[in-house]
Amino acid sequence: MRQPNLSTSNSEASMPNVFTKALYSKRVRGVATAGLGFVLTLAALDVAINLLFPYPTDPLNTSPGAMNLYFDYGRSIEGKVTRQLGATDETSAPIARPGWLDSRLGEGQAVKPAPGEDLLVAIYGMSFAARTGEAMEKLDSKLTLRIIAGPSAPPSFSFAAYETDRRNHQANVVMLGILASSVKGMGAMTGMTWGAEVPAPYTFPKYKIEQERLETVQPQIKSLADLRVAMGDRPKRDAFVAQLQEHDQFFSSFTFEKSWLDASAIVRMLRRALAKSHQDNITSQIHTPSGFNPEWEQVPVLEKMVQEFATTAKQDGKLPIVLLFNDRGYDDHLYRLLQPTLEQNQIPFVSTHEIAPATDGSNFVGDGHFTEAVDQRIAQKVLEIVNEKIDRDKSN
Repeated sequence: MRQPNLSTSNSEASMPNVFTKALYSKRVRGVATAGLGFVLTLAALDVAINLLFPYPTDPLNTSPGAMNLYFDYGRSIEGKVTRQLGATDETSAPIARPGWLDSRLGEGQAVKPAPGEDLLVAIYGMSFAARTGEAMEKLDSKLTLRIIAGPSAPPSFSFAAYETDRRNHQANVVMLGILASSVKGMGAMTGMTWGAEVPAPYTFPKYKIEQERLETVQPQIKSLADLRVAMGDRPKRDAFVAQLQEHDQFFSSFTFEKSWLDASAIVRMLRRALAKSHQDNITSQIHTPSGFNPEWEQVPVLEKMVQEFATTAKQDGKLPIVLLFNDRGYDDHLYRLLQPTLEQNQIPFVSTHEIAPATDGSNFVGDGHFTEAVDQRIAQKVLEIVNEKIDRDKSN
């Protein structure tokens, strides 16, 4: 019997291939169209955000609006700082001016007790320390204050300010303020790197211990004028960035350095998330819910600072007092970290963990500071030490 012919023609065999290719091509076009539509939507959203919520270009505008601020948090640190700079210090943003350890340090501050007053108290620290001083002044009308503070200043700033200012006044009492949440800033060299969302550009030394002595790495930029020059001088700017990269634990090139990516609102939001992750990672190496990491390299540096502060103040005939501010999230951790050093060296101190426990939210106001009532209680404790240690009738 004759077998049927099962072979097919070339045209018949190619029909499924043609159909498959057509279907594949259609799917590719669909994916490409969807992808293009997604990209265009993101681009439109990016442009809309920038148009609807622009950040003010005037350095003196301190009220940009909540949404404007939100969409700008992820701008590069360098981009934010560049925008803070005016042609002069006076026309630069308010946050850019304080904290500089330059020749203007202490400018306008008292150098001796005011007429009719018997004590000059010099305070070095941050806003918590300044508020304590102001509360002391309200409680004791015979006090004169000299306050040198930096935004959320770490102990390395406070100690450097004390050392720089040490012989510029006739204070009877010198106070070193240490804020628990700012201790981590000792790993940095500027308020820019560890305060990325709202950077304060002032700089301070990085301390280390060599042969049982405190040694410093001095920042290449020491004034707002220096910073203004560096932002317009590429070699100086690059040298400063290289110094941060080597010595600043919080430095990240992606979050710090200005680029064309700053123009994208979406990239800014992504950078903000990455910056927060970077900051949290560094912070977790320094402090955990159970306390400060005793293995962190800056712990012995902080202990040495406190000792040096007290020793030199006593040599100058002044009463040293250390203020320990245990703020939200830090319980009594700062107290536990420094208690042995303070007690072994008989250094007068006041710690807020007993006066206003950080675990009690009612002790704080919305911006994280203590309430005025707490400030007064802290001030009262300090004044008790002052009045116990100093004969007010002979102090002036």
